[in-house]
Amino acid sequence: MKIDEISNLLHGGDYNPDQWLEYPEILDDDIELMKEAGVNVVTLGVFSWSSLEPEEGVFTFEWLDNIMDRLYENGIYVILSTPSAARPPWLAKKYPEIMRGNFMDGQRMPFGGRENHCESSEIWREKVRIIDEKLAQHYSHHPALIMWHLSNEMHGLCFCENCAVNFRKWLKNKYGTIDELNKQYWTAFWSRRFTGFDEINPPVRFGERQLHGQVIDYMRFYSDLHIDFLEAEKEIVKKYNPDIPVTTNMFMQHHTVKINYHKMAKSLDITSYDSYPMWHLGKDKTSEWKTAVWASMRFDFMRALKSKPFYLMESVPSAPNHFEFCKLKRPKMHMLSSMLAVSSGADSIQYFQWRKSLGATEKFHGAVIDHDGSSDTRVFRDVREVGAKLKEMSYLKGQKSKADVAVIFDWENMIALFEQQNLRKDKELFDKIPRAHYEAILKNYVNIDVIGVDSDFSGYKVISAPMLYMFKDGVADKIRRFVENGGSFVLTHYSGLVNENDLCFHGTRRNPAFAPHGLNDVFGLRVNEIDALCDDEFNEISYEDKTFKAINFCELTENLGAKTLARYEHDFYAGLDAATENEYGGGKAYYLACNTDDDFLYEFYKHVIDHSGIPRIVDSGYVKDIMVKERAGRKFIMNFSTEKRRIGVDGEMIELEGYEYVIIESSLKKSYQEGKI
Repeated sequence: MKIDEISNLLHGGDYNPDQWLEYPEILDDDIELMKEAGVNVVTLGVFSWSSLEPEEGVFTFEWLDNIMDRLYENGIYVILSTPSAARPPWLAKKYPEIMRGNFMDGQRMPFGGRENHCESSEIWREKVRIIDEKLAQHYSHHPALIMWHLSNEMHGLCFCENCAVNFRKWLKNKYGTIDELNKQYWTAFWSRRFTGFDEINPPVRFGERQLHGQVIDYMRFYSDLHIDFLEAEKEIVKKYNPDIPVTTNMFMQHHTVKINYHKMAKSLDITSYDSYPMWHLGKDKTSEWKTAVWASMRFDFMRALKSKPFYLMESVPSAPNHFEFCKLKRPKMHMLSSMLAVSSGADSIQYFQWRKSLGATEKFHGAVIDHDGSSDTRVFRDVREVGAKLKEMSYLKGQKSKADVAVIFDWENMIALFEQQNLRKDKELFDKIPRAHYEAILKNYVNIDVIGVDSDFSGYKVISAPMLYMFKDGVADKIRRFVENGGSFVLTHYSGLVNENDLCFHGTRRNPAFAPHGLNDVFGLRVNEIDALCDDEFNEISYEDKTFKAINFCELTENLGAKTLARYEHDFYAGLDAATENEYGGGKAYYLACNTDDDFLYEFYKHVIDHSGIPRIVDSGYVKDIMVKERAGRKFIMNFSTEKRRIGVDGEMIELEGYEYVIIESSLKKSYQEGKI
């Protein structure tokens, strides 16, 4: 079966029958329970290597044959995983060189955990090739198979000598000569000049992080190594049936995952995402909106990677087990959070996991079926309700979401921000500030794509680039062309300071160079200094007869012809521009010289969106806790609050109870009750 021939949205999740082979009555129950819950797909084999190859060269596929046949006979399709995310003990015992080297001295880690293999290891790659080849030969034409799931949540770094050798080759290919590398790394600093590539180690070994270009390059190198490994697995499974698409599940934490997802997406037919928002934190549940924004931004990132729907490969129907506070989903939240994913472009709602394990580290991780084995539970009823709803929504399968606005959240830029030493030690703000800009645009009720600097700008009317610290080669020209051609571009403080190797742009007395590099004429200003404010400090800015807070970072700029939108009111830079607008070519270039409170950002982006002629999904102003998205002409109105909310839509007032949603089509009255379940 081809995945694009399935008419319905997918509903299901990770299934681990190899954990239950001694309990045939459990496997019998699972099929019936899946049908009752509206499950039409399961993911098999994610961590099944020891069940598929219990001894080297001994393959036991009979149990998987039986499961796949039974699933297909009952109308349930399979996403089959390659098992490379976790290796069996015999493999690590016989070939200890497959394990990763630690970050201190490169020594091999002991066996245990998952995703801690060395992707430079030729033995590792050969063993993965063998098991993948066996699986692909055996199952590529099985009628239940609709997609390959390559590995699982790929992430992390290895610092062994094999990786060091490959890193040196990577550097030589990038820079050509050691002199060029020394120039880009600024190795005269602390007498770090290299005389040959063989002197370069992975930068975190022995605590070496002083050469930021080297650190960023190691992240790039290992991202490329991850992608190369993914491509190797893809080549194997595609060889036996090229019509079966491939995916891998991502989890988006830019500065910790160590993979450039924009590059990785090019190797995939479909992007997939594992989403675990932390709902219901705090006594009054005021965190729900912020949590919804967090989830929404990541969904919009995943959809924009390939400009088409993505799969929500993992979510949890009840409580996860890996948070500081593992809270249950409140009534109606499972449906609401699922609708948030679908409204953002998800073509599936899938769970980790179908049935709770009896032991080990995830035995209390939420699942559709708990240890009691019953369908008479609140969680099962919630899942069944979502399954029925997804079946009704088959009209959305394959339908894209159109966005006129994009926010740049670039992996290499984020890595560089977290490495540079300036502004403040706590660098979590560098992750939060782009999210605040995304939230302000979201409150203006327009669809948003979350993109990288290498993405195509041409389809957007407005692009926001919060803290675009790194201007890779060509980025300034790309921004210039976008504005010249009629677009509105928003740039903020701490942008355009360094090149792709974290080397600062510089000028001379006769030919000075000010940030944002190469764009002073486009934005009509130059940046002279930046001030870091303590957490209990703030300035104030005046904008449209209102006063707002400037927090964390305040740049001191010099106006070169831009229109002033807001000025600082205090400190020695009182009266200087805090926000500007500059006409350039056929478009406008906006600059925010400071980080601000959420209220200002909402008002500012309201101005930008209005002046860019972008229609809103609904014409109401932002209503507290109400999120609005549009997909294929359907308007999703979602209340992320425990309280009743009212919002005007198409000239009529809609009232939503806490955690309710509605989907509005061409006729308001036709679908008004859709979310009132």
